[in-house]
Amino acid sequence: TGTHARALGMGGAHIAVANDASAMTWNPAGLVHIKRIEMATTLSLDDRDIETTWHGNDDAAGENEIQLAGLHLLYPFPTYRGSLVFGFGMDRMQNYNRNYRRSGRDEEGTTLGGPSFLVDSHSREGKLTSWSGAVGWDISPRFSAGISLSYMTGSILDEQSFLARDVDGVNDTYISAQDSYLLDLDITGYSALAGLLFQATPQIRLGAVAGSPRVLDIERFEQYQTRDFLDDGMEEFYSESNILMDETITFPWFIGFGASWAARGLMLASDVRYTDWTELKDELGGSEVFYLKPYYEEATSFSLGGEYLLPVIPLRVRAGYRYDPVPFNLTYCPYEECLDDGRDPAELDAAIDKDRHVYSAGAGYLFGSLFALDVAFETGSFERLIEDDPTLYAEKRTASSLIVTGAYRF
Repeated sequence: TGTHARALGMGGAHIAVANDASAMTWNPAGLVHIKRIEMATTLSLDDRDIETTWHGNDDAAGENEIQLAGLHLLYPFPTYRGSLVFGFGMDRMQNYNRNYRRSGRDEEGTTLGGPSFLVDSHSREGKLTSWSGAVGWDISPRFSAGISLSYMTGSILDEQSFLARDVDGVNDTYISAQDSYLLDLDITGYSALAGLLFQATPQIRLGAVAGSPRVLDIERFEQYQTRDFLDDGMEEFYSESNILMDETITFPWFIGFGASWAARGLMLASDVRYTDWTELKDELGGSEVFYLKPYYEEATSFSLGGEYLLPVIPLRVRAGYRYDPVPFNLTYCPYEECLDDGRDPAELDAAIDKDRHVYSAGAGYLFGSLFALDVAFETGSFERLIEDDPTLYAEKRTASSLIVTGAYRF
C-alpha cells in the first residue's frame, strides 16, 4: 500500500484505478496516464490508541503525530507513440510509533510473593521510509506495464518496563522489582513491485500486481536490566547484558488483482490481495530463529471503493472499505496438539479478533487544471482477549489517520 489520499479515501481499492502519484506504490503500470510533469506531497495525522483490561483494571495509552508521508515527482517522457513515464518518490511505508500500558493488581503475587500491583509499559518510536524509482510504459493502446524498485531506510527505538510494587507491605525486603528492556534497530532493505493494466472497455479497467519479498537488514542492539528496590532505600542491580547482532527479516511476496468501472461521473473499484505469511523468515546471526512463525497463516484482504464527481463543481467525494485480516494466530491450543504441529503451548488463551475492518471517506477538488487537493480519513480497530475471563486480560487497538495530498501539474 501507499500514502496517497485519493487511494486511501477509496479504501485502498486502487490497483485498477491509479493514474496519479499513487501508481508508484499501488500499480506502476498506471503511470502511463500521467500526461504532464507532476509533483505531489502527502501529509498525515496519525492517531493510535490502545485500551487494556488487566487483572480487572482498565488502562489506556496512545500517541498522535503529524508527518510527511509522501513526496513524488512524475515525468512523462516524450514518445512518438504510446506513453513512457518515470517516477521518483519517498513514502513513509511504516510508522512504528506506539505507546502501550497495562496495569492491575495481581492477588496471587507471583513476582513478589504476595499481592502486588503490576505496571507493564511499552514505548516505541520508529519509521520505515521507502525511496523509489518507477517506470510505466504502454505495450499497446489498451495494455500497459510498470515496475517500481524501492530502497528502504529506517530505525526503531523500543523501550519496555515491567514493574511490580508491594502495595500491601507483605514483603519484608522489597518495595518493588523492575525489569527493563531496550531495543535499538537500524534498518535498510529493498523490494520491487510489478504491475499490469488493461483497458477492457471504455468503462472497465483491470489491473494486477505482484510484490517481491521485502528484505530488511537490521543492525540490532539489545539491553536487559533487572533492579530491585529495597525497604531500606537501597537498590540492587542484578544483571545487565548487551547484545549486538545482525538480523535479516524477509517479508513474503504478495499478488493482487483489481477492477474498476466508471461512467457518468461515478467510479466503483475493488481489489483483492493475497499474502502467504507462512513464508515470513527471521534470521539472527545467520540462523533462522523465528519461533512465532508457526502462528502465522495465509491471508486474503479485499477493498471496495467508490468515487463520484459532482455535476456542478469539480469536487469528487469518496468512500471505501477494507477487510484486512490479522495473519497472526497466537491462541491457546492443547499441549498434545501443539506438539503435533511443532508449536509451543501458548501461556494464555488470548483470542484475536482477526476480522480487522477499516472504513474510509474522502474528497478531492481540482483548482483549474494545475492543482489538485485530496483529503481522506480512515479508521479501524481489532481486539484480543482471554475468552474464559476477559477481566484478566483484554485489549482493543484503534488506529485513525487524516491524510492530505496536494499535487501540482506543470
